[in-house]
Amino acid sequence: MAEERGSYQAELATAAAAVTAAGAVVREYYDAANAKTYGKIDGSPVTDADLAADATIRDVIAQHFPHDPILTEEGMDDERRLASARCWIADPIDGTEQFIMRTGEFDVLVAFVLDGRPVAAAGFQPAANVLVTASKGGGAWVRCGAGAAQRVTLEPPGERLRLATSKWFGAPENAELVQTVADALGAGLEPPTVTGFSPRIFLPPRTLDVMLGVRPGEAQDMASEWDFAVADLVFHEAGGVVTDLAGRRFRYNKPEPRNVGGLIATIDARAHARVIEAVSRLPAVASTL
Repeated sequence: MAEERGSYQAELATAAAAVTAAGAVVREYYDAANAKTYGKIDGSPVTDADLAADATIRDVIAQHFPHDPILTEEGMDDERRLASARCWIADPIDGTEQFIMRTGEFDVLVAFVLDGRPVAAAGFQPAANVLVTASKGGGAWVRCGAGAAQRVTLEPPGERLRLATSKWFGAPENAELVQTVADALGAGLEPPTVTGFSPRIFLPPRTLDVMLGVRPGEAQDMASEWDFAVADLVFHEAGGVVTDLAGRRFRYNKPEPRNVGGLIATIDARAHARVIEAVSRLPAVASTL
């Protein structure tokens, strides 16, 4: 995208090419409504569209960076990645459940990670033809349809923060914890979302200022690395903050590719500091951090 600046432009172009090519494949299945659904070992669904998108992403990356390891939700783990500072992390369809339900609320996600942090990323929503990209130092950008890319800068919140959690981040079991945090902040509490950490959740018309992932008890696993990597970079480049419940940034390309420690994603540093303070007062959570 010509409007973008910063480092890692070759990787950014590859990520954008991968998600749009895979998104076209996913859209074909979506329009035809002919993707078969299968159950994975963990009980989650996977479809023909997921598998075809995975193959497309791998092909595009291999064309440009044939020696880089790739970690995806649907493919076999490439153990070479653990000895490499470079790694591509992808989710062929983030929101397979929504794809099956035909809501349009699903994305194709690809991030390039260097030394444990995403530095170039792209997310594509096939149903609406929306492309979101970001690169370290180059900002976050969104392009709708055939229009020009527009830089994304998260606007400050109003007088009252709007906070939500997700069915994927602890709801409804975490309702009491989330309500306690909202009360401490004087925040408006929105209904739990049915999607995860999409790079689109804070884009205009924005309805949220804070996404909180917290669970009762000690286990604060939130999702896999491919669920977070793209949104993590997008929101930081747009002016937001993404960390675990203790304020630590997530690391990627780990031996076990899970994000632990919960989630706080906010539209700016001031809101983030307030949420960190409120969460630290939760006895059931503070003892686990």
